[in-house]
Amino acid sequence: MIWIILGVVVISLILFTGKFNKDSNDLEHKKLHEKFEYIVTNLNQYAFNGEGEVYEINMRTFNLGATGSNQMITFEYGGGGLTIIWKYKYYQKEVVDKKYFPNVRNLSVFEQEKISQLMIMRMEKVIAQHKDDVMEVS
Repeated sequence: MIWIILGVVVISLILFTGKFNKDSNDLEHKKLHEKFEYIVTNLNQYAFNGEGEVYEINMRTFNLGATGSNQMITFEYGGGGLTIIWKYKYYQKEVVDKKYFPNVRNLSVFEQEKISQLMIMRMEKVIAQHKDDVMEVS
């Protein structure tokens, strides 16, 4: 029984390590924000009127934001998937929306457009609800 569990753990580790090696290969010649250029551009235009800047945290993570803005968008890449975390502050109360997109190693422009539009639609609903909630409490 122990050998079966150990075997499953070893196989899982090998698969997991393989995915992260592929991530490193993906980002060897291109920065993460360049890999998802169309998502970044669309979210920048929507949230920051095109004036947002990329702040690299490490090879697999960066923030998109603008000085003095009440929003910050974080992109995290790992295992071939992309997590977008969008933080929005209204009257000193913050709301966070987080969405994971699997299998994003080779996205077309159309697929990146679709992801950015999905995030914008999600965030519009989240912000509207958050503003309602904050105003009810005030």
